[in-house]
Amino acid sequence: MSNDKWLFFSFSLPAKNQSGRMRVWRRLTGLGAVIIKNAFYVLPVRADLHEQLLWLVKEVEGLGGEALFLETAPPANMCGEDIALKLTQARDADWQTMEQELLPLLDQARQPASDRAHLEAAHRRLGKRAGSLRDIDYFPSGRGARVEGLVAELALLLSGEAAPNVTPTLPALSPENFKGAVWVTRERPYIDRLASFWLVRRYLDPDAAIAFVPAEDKPAKKVGTVRFDMADAEFTHVGSLTTFEVLCESFRLTWRIPSRFREVIRAIDLNELETGPAEAPGVKQVLDGFVHSIPGDALLVEQTLALFDALLASYSQTNGEQQ
Repeated sequence: MSNDKWLFFSFSLPAKNQSGRMRVWRRLTGLGAVIIKNAFYVLPVRADLHEQLLWLVKEVEGLGGEALFLETAPPANMCGEDIALKLTQARDADWQTMEQELLPLLDQARQPASDRAHLEAAHRRLGKRAGSLRDIDYFPSGRGARVEGLVAELALLLSGEAAPNVTPTLPALSPENFKGAVWVTRERPYIDRLASFWLVRRYLDPDAAIAFVPAEDKPAKKVGTVRFDMADAEFTHVGSLTTFEVLCESFRLTWRIPSRFREVIRAIDLNELETGPAEAPGVKQVLDGFVHSIPGDALLVEQTLALFDALLASYSQTNGEQQ
């Protein structure tokens, strides 16, 4: 979808018609619109949204008010990226609110004496809300996928069919929505971050760039960037999944990445070498050699791409795709 044109909407109603004003406001927020410059509500250009706003114009006029509906380029003092960022930030704030509600529910669900009826009602409510948010998350940052993974994890905990540390089901994402992004993570990357960016380069965007920030920094979401394996990142650990596994699940790449490959990454990242594949300690030793001999983060990333290429090839050569 191009960011050259957007849908802009403004309206006015008689001061005495407060209920009408609230009704129109609810319709706009229900569509996912955000207000810019305290003047216009804005949405991306889509046929269904265009139709909804046309109906809203008639509704406002029927209430005795006036509405202005435009499909045009952004104002001269804004660009499409500014608008997209505002829409992303609005949805991320909604997802964050949901996440804050979910985390204590997950803790309760892991307790044997939890109130199942209360938790099941909360799960139904949050599942419905997640679906509504997904529909209006026009420029997803990845935070919604993480929260929906938590909703799925809660469902499995309540089902009694899985152990507490079950693998959550994450909504599918399209690589096309992440092309050209700069992937941002903490400096001095190790196994999870290095393997994650390898996955990005090999399967999502061969020209992807990477940037590093100090470990204590918490950079805000920006259009054109994707944060990973750090606090409040679009892609990070979800439940029992490492960031690498979250990316595999989110982009439906598990069929491309042998399970033993994923298990090696997990064993090294979680320091579970004793229970991981037999080759995991050897892979870790080679990786440690790269880390100690290459001081620059960007060069480390580029050099270790070949390590993961070789690891993948080793599984492809032995026993097919060892799934």
